[in-house]
Amino acid sequence: MSHVAMHGLLAGRGGADPMPRPHLHPELELNLVLSGTVRYAMASGTITLPRRRLVVFWGGYPHRLLADGEADFLWATMPLSTVIGEHAMRAALDRLVRGELLYGRPAEGPHDRFLLSRWIEDLAGGPDPTVSEVCRFEMYARLARLAHEAGPAAGAAPLPARAAEQLLVVAATRYTEDLSVAEIARAAGVHPAYAAHTFKQVFGMPLWEYVTRLRVAHARRLLSSTGWGVDRIAHASGFQTRSAFYRAFGKEHAETPTAYRERTTSRRRTGES
Repeated sequence: MSHVAMHGLLAGRGGADPMPRPHLHPELELNLVLSGTVRYAMASGTITLPRRRLVVFWGGYPHRLLADGEADFLWATMPLSTVIGEHAMRAALDRLVRGELLYGRPAEGPHDRFLLSRWIEDLAGGPDPTVSEVCRFEMYARLARLAHEAGPAAGAAPLPARAAEQLLVVAATRYTEDLSVAEIARAAGVHPAYAAHTFKQVFGMPLWEYVTRLRVAHARRLLSSTGWGVDRIAHASGFQTRSAFYRAFGKEHAETPTAYRERTTSRRRTGES
């Protein structure tokens, strides 16, 4: 797996083992299956990705990779926070935050393979920030074209869904800040009590659990991609205390942050995915 200074801007080549449990992360995810079968278990059901056709979804919903051991696919992730508010991305984000997937055209497969292969090469080994920024611009341009072709999401969502989606976006773009449910609700323009009820109704988990899981996902990125100390990582991920960080990380991964770092670093050294 490649890691870069812009945390969450990653690219790699798959063949990964199936995930034992769902996870989520605050990035847009691009996948291009070259061979084999890649499936994802998502809230909407099990999705089999078409071969040689770009597929994009938002990792902010719980999802689980069900790829077989022979699958060969290219992937990249891009932080949602880098495209929120961009006019060219509005149509795509409107669909993605509703849990929809965006698909490139089959004829674009060779071009997408070239792009993803270039990002994997450029982002390998910790490139300088300029190279990372070039890759981000290219990802943005590809997603903007998908947005243009997809158009706005069809139909207006019911009010609870719209409110929950707005809460989701606020949480996903501000989770590293010193937040509370009341502050998220205020930013989304809804009452805190209504926010807590409608978020759990639509997404199946409490709003604060969602924030915590995003923070743990962010910490995972930092543990794998930096040499920062645990306290710095905890603070950068939105946790106010070391104890809160350890408690949340242990609940999510059943191991300490230090053990996670040692395990993932060891796997990279031995060439495991």
